[in-house]
Formats: sequence, structure tokens, C-alpha cells
Amino acid sequence: MRSGTRGVAALSLLWAGIARAQSEVATPTASAEAADPPPTEVVVQGPRRVRGQGFSGAEIQKLPGALGDPLRAIEALPGVTPTLSGVPYFFVRGAPPGDVGYFFDGVRLPALFHALGGPSVVHPALIDSVELFPGPYPVEYGKFAAGAVVARATEPAAEPRGELALRATDSSALLDTPLGPSANLTLSGRYSYANPVLHLFSSDTNVQYWDYQARLQRRLSEKSRLTLLAFGAHDSLTDHDNDGKLRTLYGIDFHRAAMRYERQLERGRVALQLLGGWDRSLARDGDVKVDDGSSELKLEVEHGLSRSVRLRTGASAGFDRYALDVGQLDDARAQRRYLARFPSRTDSSASLYLALDLTVNSRIRVTPGVRADIYFSRGERALGVDPRVDAEYRLSSRFVLRSALGVAHQPPSAAVPSPGLNPTLGRGLQTGVQYSYGFRARLPADIGLELTLYQTALFNLTDSIGQSRATETDDRITDDRRGLGRSRGVELLVKRSLTRRLGGFLTYTLSSSERSTGRAHVPSAFDRRHVLGAALGYDWGSGYRTGVRASFYSGIPADVAYVEAAANPPRTPAFYRFDWRAEKRFQLGESRYISLVLEIVNTTLNREVLSESCNAYRCEQRRVGPITIPNLGLEAGF
Repeated sequence: MRSGTRGVAALSLLWAGIARAQSEVATPTASAEAADPPPTEVVVQGPRRVRGQGFSGAEIQKLPGALGDPLRAIEALPGVTPTLSGVPYFFVRGAPPGDVGYFFDGVRLPALFHALGGPSVVHPALIDSVELFPGPYPVEYGKFAAGAVVARATEPAAEPRGELALRATDSSALLDTPLGPSANLTLSGRYSYANPVLHLFSSDTNVQYWDYQARLQRRLSEKSRLTLLAFGAHDSLTDHDNDGKLRTLYGIDFHRAAMRYERQLERGRVALQLLGGWDRSLARDGDVKVDDGSSELKLEVEHGLSRSVRLRTGASAGFDRYALDVGQLDDARAQRRYLARFPSRTDSSASLYLALDLTVNSRIRVTPGVRADIYFSRGERALGVDPRVDAEYRLSSRFVLRSALGVAHQPPSAAVPSPGLNPTLGRGLQTGVQYSYGFRARLPADIGLELTLYQTALFNLTDSIGQSRATETDDRITDDRRGLGRSRGVELLVKRSLTRRLGGFLTYTLSSSERSTGRAHVPSAFDRRHVLGAALGYDWGSGYRTGVRASFYSGIPADVAYVEAAANPPRTPAFYRFDWRAEKRFQLGESRYISLVLEIVNTTLNREVLSESCNAYRCEQRRVGPITIPNLGLEAGF
């Protein structure tokens, strides 16, 4: 990780702002070589049963700026709007990061990435595929008002395999090995030692992070298996205030343990999963602590009713026990705010879903579904019923029309995903209504083309960062600020696989995102009208490969002195950056390899305007950066 001293300090301040937004502000989101690692797929699609656009795992490892991270690769897709270059939290079709669900192997991820733009909390080699549903998502995944990102774990290896990556800021490793003819063990993790590098630019800032994943799977019979899965992560970002007191800018911990039984039936499958978890978040310089102990029992059933009809149904029930500690907080007003929004309590919920995959004929596929979630918290109750339908119509072997319509509900949320930091029901559930229509075409030279039009409406929205410009502040303690969000746009993707000798893609999103609170109707604080991305990679042979990626997005609205002037405010300057990647791979036999990788995010060292405030006389800008992330590493595998 590298940036100028002011860049590191600004990024630390930004992360502190994110942590506070989660609590305090939320109170008022080729040729592929034979020895390539097992494929990891990133697929973007609306309906789960309809094929969508995507990146293969080999493409992700060759995508400049992704740092080989499947979850970070989401940033390159249309419909995704960055909050800040180098910070891996995004708005998806106008929805804030906290309204987008992230799941790993059927378990919700309470956090996604490590501090200061670090890697994701799950080892990349453990992820087999990642699907982004920017619009209506499958009914199996619920409780989020906007989209969903679903990461599925790799299948156990038939032969021992391993990976090791050494970087300037952290190291990671994975071992996947059979234990006899019917069992398999997978261990992976990452540990950071970034402080020596960080202290070169900001001697008073310290960062620490680590994560782990462990899986034991045993085949009980030819048609059944039992899987034990455990994973977790830790993050701590600290510095000292003016009085020399150590303060926590960002601090989280989470752990998950799941036991899953699966059995294949003659025309389907059944799965039963028991999940337990423990989360912790620190806020207000570490003076506030929120713990969450959780458990869930989930049943899933799939059954083929006929050759053209498949039923998917399931149910779940769980509870969360929250414990709030504000004993170290001296500010009585802030104490009351936390006690009102994040009190110690026990919440519970239950869910039921049903969907039908219908093959009408060789050209038409339709998937109607419905999901119901009921929530209980402190004597309050809320019910969300979410119907949705998606379809595709195949005009020819090269041209497919697609459409999707859905409703989704979600309890109040923090600005970005944060372990355990979940408000009470307050004024009820958030509601998202989404519609999309588009087409996919296969062009000559193996070029894919996709164009999608979408519209989203978000009601009773808790989006402290997106709607901050629409909120009139005063001296009162506001327990639950709600608003209305609207977004519409066009998404374009043109791609030729990056695993080809010459491959690349072009993405473009034209969109408009608005927020309304009371009498204010203004652009969202992260309304970027234009987001453009392009990448090009070339395989030179003999293990040498290079690639470059360009990213451009227009500015965000400035803060103005009066709400009346916020409907059409000035905007910050546009931002662009170039990322590049170079790799030399040495083959050490059929399956063993060593790679030298040099990758740099924001090679051009461009600074970005974090915010802009304007009055009747002038505008003042607050810049950050340059945020430049180099990755000089040694990777090995067998």
C-alpha cells in the first residue's frame, strides 16, 4: 500500500468517517495457462437461472486493479458506482453499500474488505464463483432492499493443492487436501504486517488485520455429505489524538461457524444448515462497543416437478443478541443516541420463500417467486412480502432479451456493512422496487455485448451517506432519519475474454440517483452521472503477460449552504486513473508454478476531491491522495 503522507492521513480519516457513519451518522454499503489456479467465476446477472455477463477466475487474476480479488473485481462492472477510488465500497444502481447483501457459501458476510483499501476477508482461492445481482436477486437470498453479491466456495480438491502469496503488506496461504477417500480439509488465511510500510508515510497510524477460513467436508454416502465451515476476520486502525490518547478509527471482529447437511434426491436436493456467529464493532474512538451473538437454522429444498418446472423452496429462523457498552463515552448526548438506536436487546426473525423455474419452450424461460420475512425487536414487529419475476426470451442463438421486476424489504441498516451494528426496527422496513430490461448479444470474434435499462425506487430509506445533502441538521437528537431514493440508468458492457491472447472490455453506466427527505429533493451525495471503464491485456508468450485498465467517473454534488440550492448544485471535478499489471510465470512441472507480479492501482498518482462545500462567495474542496496501491508479490502454487 502506498500513498503520500496526506493521502494516508486522509484515507485514515475517511475510514474513521465510515465507522462513524455506521453508527452516529446512521443514527440521525489467450490463452489461459495450463497451471492457472482453479477457475473463479464472476457472473453478473439478474435472475439466477438466466445466464449473465461475467469474468472467469483466470480473467480476475489478469484484471489490472483487482489485485486478484474476486470481490474487488465487482468495481469494474456496469451499474457499480465507486464512493472513492481505492475504497472497495460501492453504490449499486443508486443503492448504498449497506443495502447490498454479501453472501459466502450461503452465509451472510458482515464485512467485506480489510481496512485502508485492503483485500477481501475471504481468501480468493477459496471462492469458486461470484455473482452480482444489481437488480432483483434470487429469493434464496433476502433481507436486503437492493442487490446481492453471492460468492460460492470451491469444491473440495481431488488431489492436494496449495497456494502461497507474499506481498509487501501481507501474506496469504491456502491448503486443500483429501483426508482419505471420503473426507477433505481446506485451510486458508491472511496476516498483515503493513505497519512498517505505512509508517514511512504516516508514523502515527497503525493498521492490523487478519482472516481465516477452515472447512471439513465428509461424504456420508454417494448422495449425502456433511460440511463444517468456519471463517472470521479482525481489523484495527488506530492513531493518537492531540492529547496523545490512543483512539480506534476503525475496529471490527467477526466469526462464523456453520454445519450443513446436503442430500441429493432422485429429482432434486435437500439441505439443512445450522449457523452460529459472533460480531463486534468499535465506534467513537473505541469508546463504544457493540457485540452481537447470533444463530440461524435454515432448510432448502429443490425438486423437479417435471422436465419444464422446477420448485425451489426454503425456510429459516434465527435470533441476534446485542450488547451495547457506552461506559467509556463521556458525551451524554451521544450516549442517548446510541442507547436509542443500538440498545442491548434480543431480535428474532423467520423467513419463507418459494420459486418456480419454468421453461415455457425452447425460447422462453420465466422464474416467478415470492419471499416473506418477519422481524421482532423490542416488542415491535415488521413483515416484508417480496414478490419478484424474471424472464428471458431467446430470439436467436446470438440474441437474448431479458427482464426482471421485484420488491425487496430490509431492516434499518448502517451506511456500510459492519459486524453487529444493526439499528432497531424504529420506523419500519426499507423497501426497494426494481425493474430492468435489456438484451445480450454474441458478436463475431467472440465479443459479447450487453445493454440494460433499469429503474429503482427505495422507500423509507436509511442512507446516512447518500442522503446527507438532503437532511437539514439542527441541535435535536434525531433517532431515525428516513428518505426516498430514486435511480435510473443505462448499463453497457462490451467484452472479449481477458484470457485470450488479446482481450479486454469496455463498460459504461449513465445514471441519475436522487434522494428526498422532507422538502428536500436533491441528487444523492454519490450521484455520478457517468462511470466509464476499459481494460486491455496481452499475452506475450513464455509466461509474460501485461495489462492496463482505465477508470473514469464524473464528480459528485457539492454541499451548498441552503437546501433550496441543493437541487442543482455545483459538482466536483471528474476523476480518472490508470492501473497496470505485469506478470512473469515460471512453470515447475505440470501443476507447480511460481509467479512474480507487479501491479499498481492509480499509476498516474491522481488526487481525488473527497468533498466540496460552496456558499454564495466561493467553493472549498477537500482532496485526498494520491491513493496509490502497489502490489509487488511472489505467488506460488501446486
